[in-house]
Amino acid sequence: MARTVNETQSFESLLGHLGEVMRVERGETVYQPGSPSNSVYVVEEGRVKLAYLDESGKKLTLAILDPGEIFGEMCLMGETQRRHLASAIDETVIRCITKREFATAINDDPIYLQAILRHFAQRIREYEEALEDFAFKDIQARLSRQLLKLSDEYGVKTKEGTLISFQLTHKELADMIGSARENTTLALNRFEREGILDKSRYRIIIKNEEGLRAKYQPQPQN
Repeated sequence: MARTVNETQSFESLLGHLGEVMRVERGETVYQPGSPSNSVYVVEEGRVKLAYLDESGKKLTLAILDPGEIFGEMCLMGETQRRHLASAIDETVIRCITKREFATAINDDPIYLQAILRHFAQRIREYEEALEDFAFKDIQARLSRQLLKLSDEYGVKTKEGTLISFQLTHKELADMIGSARENTTLALNRFEREGILDKSRYRIIIKNEEGLRAKYQPQPQN
């Protein structure tokens, strides 16, 4: 009987015997736009940020990847040059698997094809949600959704509220929601005045999750 991929099964467990391990320092670039697209990467430790850069240098964060997730997978779809920037947020360990080696694994065992198809479906959903926000939501709503997402993925409960458990600057938040840093800071200041969150230079604690949800999905007026 053919194996099937488990919902909780990570690419790290599937691909841990392939490729070569690389250690990347915090802030170091894994690849940049225009680099040859010929490998798939698996995050084994730390975190990796994917971002789009336009010609003016403006940055839009596409995703933050945790251990067990992959990136660079568009080489499997015919991409020849990278279209975005990949950089390490923390001290990071990644596994580099050549396009040929990954393709061979897919041909040898359908479980890899199942995993990559599930991955593409999830990534498309995430991009569709982000596109909807950019098209129809204002800065406060986009910021609220991003903070709720970060809280869900990285939140740590404290007596003050839910702490987002890694350093996060206003500029990094702005890059995640496609906004200017100044406008993002204004929205954060408003949320703080309203008692929704507390913030410092690198630290955000969400005190009122329902208030944050109301910013993203306001109740219709009667």
